[in-house]
Amino acid sequence: MHEVRGVVVKAKNEPATLETILVPDPGPGEALVDVLTCGVCQTDLHYKVGAVGEDFPYLLGHESSGIVSAVGEGVTEVAVGDHVILNWRAVCGQCRACRRGEPWYCFATHNATQKMTLEDGTELTPALGIGSFAEKTLVAAGQCTKIEGELQDHQYAAVGLL
Repeated sequence: MHEVRGVVVKAKNEPATLETILVPDPGPGEALVDVLTCGVCQTDLHYKVGAVGEDFPYLLGHESSGIVSAVGEGVTEVAVGDHVILNWRAVCGQCRACRRGEPWYCFATHNATQKMTLEDGTELTPALGIGSFAEKTLVAAGQCTKIEGELQDHQYAAVGLL
């Protein structure tokens, strides 16, 4: 379990606050990512005002890049030390859309199974399945797109926005 800081909105129209959150070690098919960068998006404001749903509290942030710090059992897509950008959903690779080479139409997208929580155990809903206004986040390994090449950490800032 990792204790980190994250930006959370606890109820509709309340201010976002910096909270201590607990991020579990990755389980099967999951990856733990040290967040390097995260853009601010209108979507984060939509979460704050309840326009995306009512599953408060939300851990905001989704336009992000980072470095994989741990992977769960069975993960082959990424490895510890890989620089990645984070995607909203991992595709299944098995449905009709995935088999015909159109994963953007995947019928069975998914996110991490385990939940990040507040210190008191309250489960967080990560924005768009990512929740990267935090020092670390837990995602399905398939949500990670590996970035090839050598960049300095600050150069990854724009990558998550592409």
